[in-house]
Amino acid sequence: MYKDVARAIDGIDIYPMIGVIIFFSVFLIMIVNVYSAKKSNVAHWENLPLEDATPDYSNSFTQNSNQNETETI
Repeated sequence: MYKDVARAIDGIDIYPMIGVIIFFSVFLIMIVNVYSAKKSNVAHWENLPLEDATPDYSNSFTQNSNQNETETI
């Protein structure tokens, strides 16, 4: 039933081609982006998971909420 409905629509055969073109264009853009990246940026990205340069915010929420509770008392 669904095949008959899809066959009845004029110009529907272009949509799969549009999808393939969009897929390959995004894929090619990503390949160009990877190969044109600066080496210094790539080195920075490689070390991001290993760096501990971010401040520790684990206790800041509880400290701020405790201060707000004491201010309202």
